[in-house]
Amino acid sequence: MEKELEEHIKTKTAICLNILLNRNKSNPEFNKVDIANSYGRIASRAFVRKATVSNIFNAKTNPGTATLILIIEAMGFTIQDFAEIYVTIKEKEISEFESNNN
Repeated sequence: MEKELEEHIKTKTAICLNILLNRNKSNPEFNKVDIANSYGRIASRAFVRKATVSNIFNAKTNPGTATLILIIEAMGFTIQDFAEIYVTIKEKEISEFESNNN
């Protein structure tokens, strides 16, 4: 049960981060403002390896709290922005994400 719960959290985290990343990518100010809209830019701003960012965004690993906050803030969001999305994730979205990433 613990492993299943950990996988669930890891997937919801990845979904939320991808939603925030997509918000940045669709931002009309994209070309005017230096927005972290790629794994490379996020990694650079969060002071973590690009592979770590990729693994977290693809639900391959669960980030530590500090890493998660660094990534969220590197994209220009707050932990509150993340939490507001996290609580809205439905089982259907989790299933779709898992089927698309396996």
